[in-house]
Amino acid sequence: MKNLLLLLVFVLATSASFAQSRTKGSMPFEYHPNLSEDRYNQRITNKTIPTGPDEFVILSRKADGSYAVEKYQSGLKKQWGATIQLTNEQTVYGFYTSGKAAVVVAHSKQGRLQQLHGYAVNLTSGAVNDKQLLLESPATNREPGVSFSEDGSKLLVYSFEADHNFRIRGMQGALYDENLSKIKDANYNLNDLRDILSVDVQVSNNGEQYLSLISDKMNRLTVRQYGLKDAKAKVMSVLVGGVFDGKKVYIMDSRFKLMADNQLYGAVITAEERSGLYYSLKTVKFDFEAEDMVFAEEFKFTSDFLAKINKLNTTDQEKPQRFEDIYLTDLLKTKEGKLLVITEKKYTMGGKTSPYFAKELLLFAYDQYMNTAWNSVLMKHQQAPAEDAFSGISYSAYLSGNTLNLLTLEELEGKYDLYLRQINTNTGQTSEPKRVKLNVANDKELAYVKDFTAWFSDKDVSVVVRPKKRDASLKLYHIQLK
Repeated sequence: MKNLLLLLVFVLATSASFAQSRTKGSMPFEYHPNLSEDRYNQRITNKTIPTGPDEFVILSRKADGSYAVEKYQSGLKKQWGATIQLTNEQTVYGFYTSGKAAVVVAHSKQGRLQQLHGYAVNLTSGAVNDKQLLLESPATNREPGVSFSEDGSKLLVYSFEADHNFRIRGMQGALYDENLSKIKDANYNLNDLRDILSVDVQVSNNGEQYLSLISDKMNRLTVRQYGLKDAKAKVMSVLVGGVFDGKKVYIMDSRFKLMADNQLYGAVITAEERSGLYYSLKTVKFDFEAEDMVFAEEFKFTSDFLAKINKLNTTDQEKPQRFEDIYLTDLLKTKEGKLLVITEKKYTMGGKTSPYFAKELLLFAYDQYMNTAWNSVLMKHQQAPAEDAFSGISYSAYLSGNTLNLLTLEELEGKYDLYLRQINTNTGQTSEPKRVKLNVANDKELAYVKDFTAWFSDKDVSVVVRPKKRDASLKLYHIQLK
């Protein structure tokens, strides 16, 4: 295994660093967020979806709780608009596209039942099919879930069977095709595992279902693969928590991703049970074809690593004395087979009026054999008022070849704007942040809605921002980076 290479990258913008952009189109944008949604764990983070090299569909909420699905071409030429008649009591749980339609999945409660309905909008005409009941379960159950394949050809909806302590004992679901025609009902018996509190669900383009389960008091990681025909699952399991170096640790955070090559990857952050101190990052590849788990070298959150991060931290007068508020945010895979794991520090101080913060990114890269390639630290400092939460902070990522593009809203050297950073995935080296020059308003009001950022290529992006020297409303921009 290669020696661990630690690249600590911190660069400041200079007045000459611009990502020169050309506006291909702009228009006023109506934004009415659902304030009842979970601010930390959003169900939908991509509300603009490219459907071709120069076209996209966008999902936006209206003041009355209904939703608009609209399709645009390059330069923001509107092709059609459709309305999904929802109320303020209903919540959108899923938004994705297949080859034929844009699909919206909405949750509602009707008396003693909670239901999931699907709405398919024809991508050519904008016609909305009649809503379709996809799933229902008792209103007293945990909220149901939604998972769809990368190409949109498969949709899995599921509900939970839990005991009085909300520990999961089983799951029931239904698998649908791109026309929302049911392929099969699914029943997942999980009684052989103890104390399941967390389940991640992924579905492949071929319809295989992957359940990643954290059980045994947040110590065990189990992944099950269910096929379309074989009711018996393939199972892989590993004890991640336990006693290490005399310290009892448990799984604190986890993230899983089924990649385009049908390989499932997982990453977990562990912490010490007694002190809550971060202990390590563990990353694994689940190869069901070979019936094998491939583990990367464990990365430990040491005091020396914290000291190196604090040395780069020029924004906090009081430097952190321990690792806190770091969450797994992305798993990405390059065309060369390199796996990227991204974590981000994000938090709020507590209280209804406390601001939200998004800070440094810790990036870890592994080669195709899960050997450590490099890791790096990217310093940033973002703050938003409580009513906006993470709507405009954190980052938007796009992987192009061996370059990871990151777009963030920040104030650097007195310039408040969107900034582009580019990371070489072969080495971990990061370019200087380049200002996009949209002159974003800096008056402590919402000025950028990250969920509507869409990448058509590494040079072609749509964003929703509020410009500084124009009217006070948000605008949808289609821009070309040069």
